[in-house]
Formats: sequence, C-alpha cells, structure tokens
Amino acid sequence: MNKRPTVHGLTSFVLTPTTSAGSIDCDRLCSLADEQIAAGVDGVALFGSTGAVGSFAEEERRRAAQALVHHVAGRVPVMIGTGAITTAEAIRLSRHADEIGADAILVVPITYWLLTDDEILAHYRAIAGSVRLPLMLYNNPRLTGVDLTPPIVEKLAGIENITAIKESCPDLMRTAALSRQLGDRIDIFAGRDSAALEALLIGAKHWASGLATIVPHHCVALYRHVQSGDIAAARALWRRMAPFADFVMTKGLVRACHTMLEVMGRPAGQPPAPIQRLSAADAKRMEQLAIELGEPSPSSTCVEAAE
Repeated sequence: MNKRPTVHGLTSFVLTPTTSAGSIDCDRLCSLADEQIAAGVDGVALFGSTGAVGSFAEEERRRAAQALVHHVAGRVPVMIGTGAITTAEAIRLSRHADEIGADAILVVPITYWLLTDDEILAHYRAIAGSVRLPLMLYNNPRLTGVDLTPPIVEKLAGIENITAIKESCPDLMRTAALSRQLGDRIDIFAGRDSAALEALLIGAKHWASGLATIVPHHCVALYRHVQSGDIAAARALWRRMAPFADFVMTKGLVRACHTMLEVMGRPAGQPPAPIQRLSAADAKRMEQLAIELGEPSPSSTCVEAAE
C-alpha cells in the first residue's frame, strides 16, 4: 500500500445532524457534505469530535457512514471515525467502513480506563490489521485522557496502513516534534483549530478541521494561502479568524457548531444529549464574532431559534 493517505489537505469534520427524535438525520448530513464540497474542502470526515463520536449506537453509525459515502460518491475522499470503547467494536466499524467504500478511517482511543502504552499499541495494531484502508491516528488527550506520545506514534508509523495522525495535543510543540522525528513516515494533520495556522507553519502539512463545518470558505482560503506560500495573507486572515476560532474551541465544538448552524439559518438539530446548544448569550456573542469575521448576518428569527 502507498503510505500516502487518500485523505489530504483541508478535511472538514462535519457535525452529525439529528432529527427531532434524536436519531441521525442522514439527509441533512448529506446536504452538509454538499455545502463543504461546494466551499472547496479537500475531504470530509464523519464521527470526529465535532461529530460527537461515541454518542451514537453502532448501528446508527453504520447507517450514517453508508449514507455519506454513497452520497459523496467519490467527489472528495470520505473518512469515517471508527473509534470505540472496545477494540472489537472499533474493528467492526472499521470493517464496515472498508466494505462501503470509505477512503480512510480515523481512530481515536475512546476509553474509561486509562490505557497503558502496550494496550494502546495492541488496540491500534488490531484495528489496522483488520482492514485495507489507510488509518489516521487521532490524538486528543484533553478529551480522551490518552496521549499518543511520539514514541508510540513512531512504533505505529511502522504499520503499513497507518498513514497519518490528527494531532490535537494542547502542546503545540508536539507537532514540531513529530515532524522532526518522523519526517515523511507519517502525515501530520493540524487538529486543534484554535492553533491551526501555527501548526501548519511548524510541521503539519494538512488540516483536519471542525471549524470548517461552520466557516468552510474562510478555512479553505487560509489553507490555500499556506499551500501557496503566501504566509502574509495567511497571517492577515488568521488574525480575523482567531477570535471566532478561540470562542468555538472554548465553548466546545459540538455545542458551538450546532448552535452556529442554527444561528446561520442552516439548522442541524440538537447535539446528542447530554450535550446542549449554547446559551442565548453565547449564541449572540458567537453571531457577533461571525459577523466581524465576514459571515452574513443571520435573521433575528434564527437567533431566537438558538435560544
């Protein structure tokens, strides 16, 4: 297998829309993917942090993954998050993603018990060995309590179909360390949206973004500036984007993105309980930051709906 992942560039991590009954709204999911593709993203991913991975039953996850892959139909690569609390479930979800034609899988270590290094390695080796798909590691120790440290990543990078890592460690220098130590052995995706530009400048070659769900055009423009080497333009745009990105990250991607889509008049339902949308005051503040960024001003009725 070619070590280079099919997923590349700016990959948008879409939220998982819900119906009034709380199930996954596959029709809205597909329309969200269309919006991302029209904005110019290089790929879409389902069931990352923004998509509330771990909040839906296995069968629902399968149904949504199949709907998305079939709808996108090869227009851009589709990556499916298959992280689960047990290795057996993660393998089942990963095999399903392979069977339906997904382009890659994303595996975050979901766990109650803090895993030892040996357990982490065994978990990923078993999942990678169960499929032919490229596997992207996802390191988000702030949320999972499990840190995929550089020595662990180096060992996992020796597995043929482990091709990339979404690095969301709060320590930004982790990205630089991975880049120095692993070079081209694994592709590094900036994973922490509030430090996206900085990560792209110190070692990340790609960007896995939840922020793109709500402001895809700005994210595409930022990534293209970096790609083309126009760092001055990237810094100027990032100065405008950073307050909005910081607010979204501080409030939590799932609740902030569901709220923002409601405010913008493009509702995607409630986040899966017990997660809730933002308060009316926070929704108003996010609306103002979006307007300052250059997003269209939503109607007052949409703001009321977010309350």
